[in-house]
Amino acid sequence: MDKSKTRKPHKKSRNAGTPSLTPSSAEIGTVCLQQPLPPFGPPLTNGVSLRPDLVLNIPQLRLLHHYMTITAKSLASHTDAEDVYANTLVQISFDHPYLLQATLALSALHMSRLVDPAERRMYAEQAEKYREEAFTTFQTMVRDIDLSNYKAVLLFAGTLFPHAFVTSTAVSNDPEHAFDSILSNLILTRRIRPMLSKYYHEMRGSELERMIPEDVKHIDWQTEEQPIDTELIQLRKFSEVVHHVYPPDIVDAYGYACHLLELVFQVAAQSQNPPSDALMKIWIHLVSDRYLELLSERQPGSLIIFAHYAVLMHRAEHYWYLEGVAEHILSIADGMVPSEWKSWLNWPKEQIRGTSSIPPTPSSGHKT
Repeated sequence: MDKSKTRKPHKKSRNAGTPSLTPSSAEIGTVCLQQPLPPFGPPLTNGVSLRPDLVLNIPQLRLLHHYMTITAKSLASHTDAEDVYANTLVQISFDHPYLLQATLALSALHMSRLVDPAERRMYAEQAEKYREEAFTTFQTMVRDIDLSNYKAVLLFAGTLFPHAFVTSTAVSNDPEHAFDSILSNLILTRRIRPMLSKYYHEMRGSELERMIPEDVKHIDWQTEEQPIDTELIQLRKFSEVVHHVYPPDIVDAYGYACHLLELVFQVAAQSQNPPSDALMKIWIHLVSDRYLELLSERQPGSLIIFAHYAVLMHRAEHYWYLEGVAEHILSIADGMVPSEWKSWLNWPKEQIRGTSSIPPTPSSGHKT
């Protein structure tokens, strides 16, 4: 391919007439009555009669200890962020129960990946129950986001990303259900950003700034120029093909999604470390609503782009909650993409599975 040839910048997708994804806090979970935290085992009294306010809930303390000593380190992209996850988050959670419940859920989820098979189901069930309770408490307590709670809401949102991807791989035997779970996670992740954008500068001036990974600092994604060279050669060819075939709204949606993916891959390549989960969220946040609609419709073009995104997730499997997710997404795309489109999946297969591939020949005969 002529590397000196530059491409026209993609316009933002036309979203007129599409459903709004601007959220309210009530949209984050399913409304239900608030329930007390499940004890998951009897409080420890050793036969001694204690006042109610002195009874210890050992299962919850065990989860909190595991989170502070082990899980928090697994979430941090660098050493300076570990203290924020392990201590600052927990301190804030004491004043915001939904964050504490979400933290216990995440700890239980992590433990379910580490314990013996005999205990795995117990911790997985705990994780799901605490997560549901966190959603309920969030909806009950958070009517508006302001300076008094934006830190807690931001940290709460960060707990949702790992949980949703682990849940999606747990239902891998049902591709439709698994795909719906992944799609729901994408939409939920997108909805968090506008809720907190007005407090971005306050966050940057607070202790939470230490959580921000280096690979997403000081980058203006709206003005970042497309790289001349890219490892996404086949995806660039795919983007050029759709320019000549589809209506403007689909051209814009696919083209802009490919453009963003090239930028994210370029930034990832400039770092000596594996990509952070914050970098992966950038693409989710910035793709157009129209692209998400096409993906929800299982359109082949959207699935091909999504399979290329999965390569980035494969390179970020140092996060325990992303283990196997890339293969999972690729398998879903491979099962849903028609045979005449499958050659466009060769590069993701090579990167994720280590299989060799024959580059596809661009064709104008593809469908949406």
